[in-house]
Amino acid sequence: TAQFFSVRFPPPLARQRKRRKKKREKTMGKGSNASKIARARADAAKRKQAEGKGGGGKAGMVQRRGGLNQEEALARAKAEREAKMAKRAEKEAKRIAEEAKKAKLREKERAKADGKPKGPEKAYPPAEFIRETLEKFYTANAPEKLGNLDKIMEKFAGKWPKLEAGLAKKFPGKAPDLCALYAASRK
Repeated sequence: TAQFFSVRFPPPLARQRKRRKKKREKTMGKGSNASKIARARADAAKRKQAEGKGGGGKAGMVQRRGGLNQEEALARAKAEREAKMAKRAEKEAKRIAEEAKKAKLREKERAKADGKPKGPEKAYPPAEFIRETLEKFYTANAPEKLGNLDKIMEKFAGKWPKLEAGLAKKFPGKAPDLCALYAASRK
């Protein structure tokens, strides 16, 4: 039974070989193999070389390069490489310029979101004056916020435009203009 089994069900490698052979026969016709085709191609190349039609040798090389000798072919290849490199550099420069534009736009949008004023920055008063002004403002408009005044001062230290924008949003028409109040107090 072991002999019957091995004939009936050949091992995996034998099956693979059979499949490959059938596939080869389908594509190349029965009885032909790759070595015959390779020999035929080699013979054709030898014939072309003998005729000087580009099969090989100097005549063939010149014909394949479009009738150029070796120096001309090298010069042309070098020029093509330089042109490709120039194109690549140009694309890279465009990409970098676009990235810079996008970064500027993102920065502008971020500045709008932060409430920073457009144009030159205002000269803001010292922190002590801002604290006094906020204390008066919260006493008049939102006394419950007086307990958070220290946290507010820490959070917005140096970000006075953002503080002003937030106050203007929460208290429309009532928010103090810190710079104008400071300028008025100095006169």
